[in-house]
Amino acid sequence: MAFCASKCLHSPTVTLPTKLPPLNKPDLHQDQKPPLPRSPPPAPPPIETSGRKKSKPYSLKILRSKPPFITDTNLVFYRKRIHTLIRSGQTEKALRLLRAMEESNSKRLFPDTVTYNTLINGLCRDGQLEAALRLLRQMRVRGCPPTVVTFTTLIHGFCAAGRVDSAFEFLGHMERQGIAPNTVTYTALIQGLCARRDLDRALQILAQMKSLGGDCAPNVVTYTQIIHGLCKKRLFEAGVEYLEEMRLRGCRPNQVTYTALIHGLCQVGSFTRATTLVGEMVAAGCEPDRVTYNCIIDGLGKGGKVDLARAMLGAMGQKGVAPDVVGYTSLIQSLCEKGMVEEALGLMEEMTGKGIEPDSVAYSTLVNGLRQAGKIDHALALLGEMGKKGLKPVGDTFKVLYMSLYS
Repeated sequence: MAFCASKCLHSPTVTLPTKLPPLNKPDLHQDQKPPLPRSPPPAPPPIETSGRKKSKPYSLKILRSKPPFITDTNLVFYRKRIHTLIRSGQTEKALRLLRAMEESNSKRLFPDTVTYNTLINGLCRDGQLEAALRLLRQMRVRGCPPTVVTFTTLIHGFCAAGRVDSAFEFLGHMERQGIAPNTVTYTALIQGLCARRDLDRALQILAQMKSLGGDCAPNVVTYTQIIHGLCKKRLFEAGVEYLEEMRLRGCRPNQVTYTALIHGLCQVGSFTRATTLVGEMVAAGCEPDRVTYNCIIDGLGKGGKVDLARAMLGAMGQKGVAPDVVGYTSLIQSLCEKGMVEEALGLMEEMTGKGIEPDSVAYSTLVNGLRQAGKIDHALALLGEMGKKGLKPVGDTFKVLYMSLYS
């Protein structure tokens, strides 16, 4: 699970991931009782996941292509090879290797459930859900029964794609086949429900998890999903209550948990509560990270407290947390909205002086601020600087600036 701050194409507003934290999945190399998910780092990729290429759909072209030549008779070797290919985004190559294993004359090389689970995981990650279903049917035909890992992976994939009702159908299949869901399974469903703001059903599942206990007991990922879902609906008091509940149950909140609440409180101007929560976070041995600071800076700026936001930006360095373009852009926007464009220009110079390159959002924010302040020539110069760097203005920045020349 990973949360991260992401930049909106039309605004430098800090938003919480992601991709609140992507749900940690069980180890696909173990079929029985997969381990409970560990707390995710503050921002696994988030959010735009990674730079890897998406594989092409699992098509007849792949099925008919010539399989690679099998030179080893060690199933573990090929299982690891498929796992490596999936991790690097080379799903097509992994599928070809699976076909070669299926067509080999060696029973020792025949794919097992772990191998199929790995490929289903890769296909779900790439959004190729129908291909994942075909592989599920294929593994059954080949005599490899699906496990809790298989179904949990599919549930997570369908929830991530917004197909929560289909995910619940898999839960029904599990129960009919005598496969017990676990914490990871239920948390995936909660994540999907919270994403579509269906908090009532999400809270029902949480209650069921608490009732079942054991391998189904809620963990830090579960509670963080619930708290983030409540904050998205501005139910901050309820979020604080669930924060206290998880503490009482011995479930330690992490950076993502605290940041979800802090971000929400800042968005509605509850800076005192947010500051108190930061203190609790530090006292609990959970240091704020860059995402946390960016949320506070963004909230303070939107609340008109630009001096405090500026001080917070400076405090980051003192705490050993390097500011990034997101934090600077949030403050630049706040300064521009108050008409403090000279200070915003100074902040841009400070940012570049620290080796932090402004992106399209940062430039566009400052261009709009200069335009609103009547500094058209300066705005045009900045627009030209963007072009030299190969950056394009976001939204209607160029159109509005062009119209200002003739108004």
